[in-house]
Amino acid sequence: MLVALTFLLACVPQYQNMSSGSLQNRLADRGIAANARVQMLEELAGRKGDLNYELLTEAKAIARGEWVADYVRCLGRCGPDAVTDLSKYVRNKTPMIRAEAVYGMTMADDKSGDRFAMKVLRDQKQPTIARVAALRGLADRGSVLAHVEAVRRLSTANGALLLEAIDVIGRNPCQDDIRYLIDVVADREGRARHSAVAMLQKITGYKIGADARSWRYFFLKHRTDGTEFRHPKGDNDDESHTLSYMGIPLLGDKVIFVLDSSGSMNSGMSETGNSRGQRAVGELVKLLPNLPPDARFDVVFFADSVSRLSTGSLIKNETSRVESAASWLKRNHFDGGTNLFGGIEKALENNDVEEIILLTDGMPSAGSIQQPDRILAWVQRRNRWQKVRISTVGLSAPQSAGYFLSKLAEQNSGVYRAIR
Repeated sequence: MLVALTFLLACVPQYQNMSSGSLQNRLADRGIAANARVQMLEELAGRKGDLNYELLTEAKAIARGEWVADYVRCLGRCGPDAVTDLSKYVRNKTPMIRAEAVYGMTMADDKSGDRFAMKVLRDQKQPTIARVAALRGLADRGSVLAHVEAVRRLSTANGALLLEAIDVIGRNPCQDDIRYLIDVVADREGRARHSAVAMLQKITGYKIGADARSWRYFFLKHRTDGTEFRHPKGDNDDESHTLSYMGIPLLGDKVIFVLDSSGSMNSGMSETGNSRGQRAVGELVKLLPNLPPDARFDVVFFADSVSRLSTGSLIKNETSRVESAASWLKRNHFDGGTNLFGGIEKALENNDVEEIILLTDGMPSAGSIQQPDRILAWVQRRNRWQKVRISTVGLSAPQSAGYFLSKLAEQNSGVYRAIR
């Protein structure tokens, strides 16, 4: 852990503290080692603001493999000069790269950005994440079409596109959206249902949970009375409650728990006398039988290597499978280093997952990527359009780990909780 932290303090801040202009100049310097320029590209991709097209294209040669997505993301901030280049990447076979190109084209082309985004959004053959990028691009460029198209997607879209539609509506919600959001509560499940409930609560002030019949009752009552669907001040409705793991609310029905299995998890906790590992496993064993009937789950342990409960698909919430999972959890041994990147990489390989809860007691110390900022960049690249909610728990973790874990949650629509 000390080695990884020393590396982070010594090497990463030099890029974080540099202005975007300075980063671009150094990025174009072919005398600098390629691996250093790749890290600069990662840092630049995660920022906002306009970029210089000529300087950026000097770095095209180092953008190989997954880093092509970072390069295309930067191209999208170069304005009209980059439209020709972006139009080529729009046809790329890799969905992640295509999504970045779609978003970039939508934002960079002042004249036809709306028209281009609409074409992609309505093309069912496009990868889902490319259509997510098109809808987000419409919203980010302030198009009047964004809200209308988002409402349409409430009844036709699934997964990340449905979640993006609800988020776009949430930028400027209104009373006219209520009836469509109630349909989502009635017909959908998991994070989409939770998000629709949260949006309805925001619009109306009612604290009804995932009960579509109650929402429709009050909707029709206000309609009959000719009043706005707003909660009268002073009334007290029950708050909706949800399951939680280590204080993190579960908002999805397809969840993967990613747990630290390193040797340091054998350390005791002052409150209970149990070890950190016993606390993490015990809480999960108690939670699993209480998951919703339609829920699916999986567990990933990470130490020097990574192990996963399932062999492929998420596990159905059936009594025999929950009992088998509990037995597997209790047999786990805590030993070795902290391959945090390997754990989260394994979880994000599952295309069905809606939510990930990551628990660790320290900084990365094993695996192919150990620098926290590079892990953040990788997750942002991978999850930018997938919209998996990632929450984090720091279990007796040091302050440096807490900062990293809070950033990871913040950048991925999750929450961070520190437990001492």
